[in-house]
Amino acid sequence: MRAAICDDERACLEAEEKLIKEAFMQKDINCGIDLYKTPDELLASDIKYDMIFLDVEMKGMNGIETADKIHSKNKNTLIFFVTNYEGYMDEALNKHAFRFWTKPINPQRLLYGIESAIKEIESVREYLDVTVDKKPMRILMKDIIFAYAKNKETEIITIDEEIKVREPFKYICARLSKEYFCSSHASYIINMNYVVRYTSSEVICRYKDKYYTAYMSKRRYSLFGKRFIEWMGSSI
Repeated sequence: MRAAICDDERACLEAEEKLIKEAFMQKDINCGIDLYKTPDELLASDIKYDMIFLDVEMKGMNGIETADKIHSKNKNTLIFFVTNYEGYMDEALNKHAFRFWTKPINPQRLLYGIESAIKEIESVREYLDVTVDKKPMRILMKDIIFAYAKNKETEIITIDEEIKVREPFKYICARLSKEYFCSSHASYIINMNYVVRYTSSEVICRYKDKYYTAYMSKRRYSLFGKRFIEWMGSSI
């Protein structure tokens, strides 16, 4: 596993490196960690990182702009935003932040976030096998934004296309990873990686510059909210 930390404050860079190394040691996982003092140095690297810890406020290109460029090269890299200001949270979430933390990082929250990231990385190659127009199709679960029931079929919305599957919704749900899918409605299941906000009636998902809307039922609003908070690592 490979991780990078980018922060233009040397003291923060070293403190985060120490905490992150300790967290990986607690999980008994070997992870190489590279340090970068500027986004330009990070973006110039040819290394494909599993996870990157980005300071939001940096001179020149900020962390949110940097995340855009990282995802254009490798959309599977998990981004952890670290900042002194919570006011950046909404904008950071729109850039597919895996987690958003204020400085100094809480060690327990860091451990929880890394544990979730490891599960996410391990599941990135999980596929959903379906039949479309009598032909087998393999869909990368990571690329599914949400799925919903439509009559006796299932519509699967991915980052590239909409796929109609002649299979009951409940059978599709049963095969989706519970690590990062959550039901918002009796007829909808959402990939938490793409959720940017939600209300008592809808869930807004985002991939790059495109937004998607899914239904939320009042009965599932509370449970979905709890899962979202846990997903963002804010429950500790």
